[in-house]
Amino acid sequence: MIPTEQSKLKVTEKQAFWFLITICLGAFMSHFTAGIVNVSLPYLETIFQSPLNSIQWITTSYLLVITALLPIMGKLGDRYGHGLIHNLGYLFFTLSTILIAVSPNVYVLMFFRILQAIGAAMFQATNIALLSFYYGKEQRGRALGIMSSVVAMGAMTGPIAGGLIAEWLSWQWLFLIHLPVAVAAVGLAYRFIPIQRLNYAPKSIDPVGALLFFIVIAAMIYGLSSVNTHGWLSINIILAFITGGIALALFLLRESRQANPFLPIQVLSIPSVSVGLITSFITFFLINTVLVVMPFYLSHMTSYTPLYVGLIITAYPLLFAVTSPVAGYLSDRFNLKLFLFIGLSCIVTGLTIFTYFLVDLSTFSLVTVLALIGIGMGCLAAPNNSYIMREVPLTHAGSIGGLIALTRNGGMFLGAVLGLGMLSGRTGQPPSYTDFGSIFKVSVIMGLLCFAVLGYGVFSERQKKQNDLQLEESS
Repeated sequence: MIPTEQSKLKVTEKQAFWFLITICLGAFMSHFTAGIVNVSLPYLETIFQSPLNSIQWITTSYLLVITALLPIMGKLGDRYGHGLIHNLGYLFFTLSTILIAVSPNVYVLMFFRILQAIGAAMFQATNIALLSFYYGKEQRGRALGIMSSVVAMGAMTGPIAGGLIAEWLSWQWLFLIHLPVAVAAVGLAYRFIPIQRLNYAPKSIDPVGALLFFIVIAAMIYGLSSVNTHGWLSINIILAFITGGIALALFLLRESRQANPFLPIQVLSIPSVSVGLITSFITFFLINTVLVVMPFYLSHMTSYTPLYVGLIITAYPLLFAVTSPVAGYLSDRFNLKLFLFIGLSCIVTGLTIFTYFLVDLSTFSLVTVLALIGIGMGCLAAPNNSYIMREVPLTHAGSIGGLIALTRNGGMFLGAVLGLGMLSGRTGQPPSYTDFGSIFKVSVIMGLLCFAVLGYGVFSERQKKQNDLQLEESS
């Protein structure tokens, strides 16, 4: 029988501390370097004398490869050991960082950036599974909360560091700045994160299923990321969606015939897992819609300077970082699902205020609403990950951990696509207050849908417990 929960591993308090530090270094680096590069694309465009449609692939290829590989890396973690895949990811990430810094041109840089993305996918897909092994239910929420806080700190400090480097240093420092942290992470990983394989790991991985799934995700990401550039009727976009659709049909057909399918269908049928993954996708979709749209509002509709805009936006990740470990700690001791509803309520309330009162908000009010949304995400992110992982068999922990990361990245990506797509929908015209209101109104509807999903999950769990109790009584 495969256990669904594992007690905390026999480690000292000092070892557990360094284990968590090591995991958090990777969570910080991957989001820190993404933020640095995103904000520095205009600078790189000037340095390499390349058009923006080429330079943007430094970011797009990184996102595409990570998102497409997350479930595959999680599955490899289940098969060969989560620690092994995680630590190799640190090694890949560090070596590719050095290679990027010595790239002679933008195309070589993109190639090494893809290698860096492979490394990031390896440790992003396995870090939640590793925390689930080392921390029992009574401590898992706090550990996941700390990791979520570190992610927010990376996302917050990356753009600031990128702006400073672009102004004062050479472009190589955009990638070398985190090299000391990466080297330290490699050393700590091989010291404190075990690489042993589970005794009850799955016996095989379906390579055809993995390839088809990769094609589905990659084709959809490419198509959606290129819509604003080429248009929905472009031959490139049409071919991307046709390829993704055919691959999806073949993938589902193959999955239905496999004894050991690539995706753990039996685990996805657990209400807390499926509902938690949907919640993760929707909430990160909502958050990134706000994060990509709000700077345009502040830049076009106000007289704020870019520095002031950045300081206003910082209210969200700052409150997210502060709230997340506290919510994770409390969710270990009180009703976990209560934090999901509190967090979602804060997010939807903030979005509703933006929908109907955005024009009338003062600077203080804007910061307050962004802070409220940050508090909501802090209350929701770590408890939701605990909610998902608590019923997952250890043999599938890597697969589900990879899907958690996939829903996070996919939600953020589609949120950006929706926000930017609606803003640029009126060709040749600047965005209006109506455009911003429409975007936030769609977000509110998505938030209400998420409430319905969570309510269904709570109801399904209650029904399942009642049915199990009736079966026990009848037997």
